[in-house]
Amino acid sequence: MSDQGSAAHRKRTTLARRLTHSLVALVFAVVVGGFLAAALVRYSPGFEIDDNAWNPQISAATRAVIHARREYENELPRFYVRYLAMAVRGNFGESDSFHVPVSDLLRQRAGVTVGLLLWGVGGGMLLGGWLAWLAVWPRNGVLAVTSGSVSGLLLAIPPAVMALAFFLWDVPVALAAVLAILPRVYGTMRSVWSGLYGSGSLLAARARGVGRGALAWRYVILPAAPQLIALTGVAFVTAFGVLIPVEAICDVPGIGQLTWHAAVARDLPLLCGLALIITFIVAAVASFGDWIEGVEPV
Repeated sequence: MSDQGSAAHRKRTTLARRLTHSLVALVFAVVVGGFLAAALVRYSPGFEIDDNAWNPQISAATRAVIHARREYENELPRFYVRYLAMAVRGNFGESDSFHVPVSDLLRQRAGVTVGLLLWGVGGGMLLGGWLAWLAVWPRNGVLAVTSGSVSGLLLAIPPAVMALAFFLWDVPVALAAVLAILPRVYGTMRSVWSGLYGSGSLLAARARGVGRGALAWRYVILPAAPQLIALTGVAFVTAFGVLIPVEAICDVPGIGQLTWHAAVARDLPLLCGLALIITFIVAAVASFGDWIEGVEPV
């Protein structure tokens, strides 16, 4: 009994240590990721130029004062420390290009992007898993070659080109997200199915005559769950990167289009807010995926 208690205590200690490490890594990734994004924008060519530089009604002296004030306000260390202090309180500043609070812009556009993400990741995982199953489970050479060829073809087509074609043909843009995610999860899912297909426990269950439903649930879905959950998290991160050009080209009013606009306009407050939020999501998903893969099966 004491040995069991000691083992449980060690397990709790290990989980607490891993959780603390994950939280520290998450905070570090968010802070550093946001700073790097701000540095890229702040020191990009043409950042010093704004609308006032081309206004003939403003004198050279006034432009010099405006430029000096802009330089002072956007000095990177000072700006970033002040911005982080506001972001902790939920204030991401005001967009320089839209002239509205960044949090309002995110709330207005989040629903569109979340919908596309759910369609893209859900459909991509289902179709990618089905193609991977066809490549492994039936043990049919033609199906294996066909599924691999379809995945390779979709991987070779840029998501923006696919989205533009669907937009011109009046096909839902969400389908472009689905077909863009499919080939990016196909290889991993094929490896997962291949490993399970040859597992000793599955072969023994087949020999005992276990039904297909129980076989699929106990010896395929449950053993693959940690890897599939981690892969789903990676797919969400990949899908957001795919949606930036898709939303920009197809004029979809989501966060991807907002990110594109912020980069083109060199909108430092907007890009910093987006960088902090996106970095937090990416780091949280990565930490959760690592934790899930490290969980010992029951």
